[in-house]
Amino acid sequence: MAEFVWCKKEECRLPHFRCLLCREDCYSRGESAGQFDSALEGLIRSGRYKERFVMRRIEDTAARKKVPSPVTGVDEDGESLQSRTEPTPPKVYLYEEGRLKPFSPGEYTRATLYQVVETFTVESKLVRPEESGTLAYEGKRPSKKTVPIVINKEGECLLPESWEALESRPEDLAHAVEVFGANPVRQVFVLRRKEE
Repeated sequence: MAEFVWCKKEECRLPHFRCLLCREDCYSRGESAGQFDSALEGLIRSGRYKERFVMRRIEDTAARKKVPSPVTGVDEDGESLQSRTEPTPPKVYLYEEGRLKPFSPGEYTRATLYQVVETFTVESKLVRPEESGTLAYEGKRPSKKTVPIVINKEGECLLPESWEALESRPEDLAHAVEVFGANPVRQVFVLRRKEE
């Protein structure tokens, strides 16, 4: 039996699942989060709708790397440092115990590190059964040279082996908040001969 709620927009009682399709935020997320989840599951189980995940690229990740940040102050000769710029350091993470941990260049590890080069948000949409339920991208697709890192609401991470593996299992995005496209890298030290 369907649960009914009072709709502030239409000023009448409606089945609870109709609130999922409306863009108005009538009720606080805290009091109705469990009800919405159960209503969403009920709609999917009924077969009238299915879930489709859409990944949208966040453009500022690439822009941040290209735009240098100004350095202010005065050097030892008294000249202004405002003309000098230094690039923003890349985001490098260590994948440990199912979580991403920021990695400082001053630390050392033999493990594989992940340098984030692109970021995506994840949205869930309800579509009719006849529509495609595969993973969709809005904007430019991720680079095939990167690997996906799926970050869920609790901060835990899932590391599929490739974008194709993620596309074949879109249900892994059910609790995702963000997806990083990262290059696997290793820490390397270079010794150079000092010229005298």
